[in-house]
Parts: sequence; structure tokens; C-alpha cells
Amino acid sequence: MRVSGGVLALLAAVCILCTTCGCLGASSSPSGGGITPIDLPEPPGASTLTGALAELDLLGAEGGLNVTGTSVHQVLGTGMSLDGRATSWALGLRDGEEVRWLTFGLTGWKEISLRAPVSAEEVNLTSVLSPEDLLAMQGGVLSPIMEQLGADTVDIDLSEGVYAITIRSDAGMETLAFRADTGEVIV
Repeated sequence: MRVSGGVLALLAAVCILCTTCGCLGASSSPSGGGITPIDLPEPPGASTLTGALAELDLLGAEGGLNVTGTSVHQVLGTGMSLDGRATSWALGLRDGEEVRWLTFGLTGWKEISLRAPVSAEEVNLTSVLSPEDLLAMQGGVLSPIMEQLGADTVDIDLSEGVYAITIRSDAGMETLAFRADTGEVIV
């Protein structure tokens, strides 16, 4: 049996019309019309370094990432508000002579392949201020600069006993340094 081109075109037009009008498998719309809401789980929000490290400990206890025998040499936080919550964290670790990088964000902790060196000095996280404590302590210094630049978040880098806090926006960039153990401004 041979079907003419006109019949195929008509069949295609009917299929397109039915699809766009919703007459194929259409369900009844809610009484008020409009869009039916679908409940999706909320994505995890920003986290403090303390919270992220607790997640890493839990992951290690469950047989996930093994960081036993490693030492922290750098901590990076991006998109951090003044309450100390960052959208992502990165840890530069040393495992013997090997450098490993872990990141924490919306999908949790992941090990990434990154050929970036870490500082030689180990960061003892128990002897330095947490990022959230530093930001709470230095909010009065940071807030005016953030307001001047029109920024609502900062980036933070902890290495070699120093916190470097960078405030950036389209209006400019400013970096301030603080002692990691006391929070004092480094001039």
C-alpha cells in the first residue's frame, strides 16, 4: 500500500495539533486553572566550615572519602555571607607527598583532580578561629567595604596562619588579611 505525501502531511499536522492543544493524554486541570505545583526537595543551602567538616566526618565514618593520615594545608570558601556560610568549600590536603583537593557544595564532598600546590605549612583547624567566628568579629570592618562595592558575599582563603578575605563585585575588589589565631587585621 502506498500513502501519498498529502496524507502524511495531514497526519503530521493532526499529531502536532493534538500535542500542542493537549488533547492526547491530557489530564484535567485543577479547579483554579494554572500550573500544578510539584514539591521538590530543597537543595542544600550554604554551609559553615564547621558544618561541612561534620559532613566530611560522617562521610568518612560511612566508608566514603578516606582522609585518614592527611593534613589540611589550605581552606577556601566562596560565596560566603557574613554569617560564615559559604556556597562551596575546598580543602587542600597533603597525604604524604601527594596533594589532594576536596570540594563541598550542593552535591556534598567530592575529591577533584586539581594540579594546584598547597602551602607548605599545615593548618591546625583547632588552633585558629573558624571562618564564621572571624567574620562575626570583623563584620564592622568588612560591612562598609562590602556596601561600598555593592557586594553581599566574600571569598576566604586560610593558609600559613592568615585569613585572606576578598570582596569583589563589578565595582572593584578589595582583599584584607587577618591573623588566623586572633583575628587581628594584618596591615
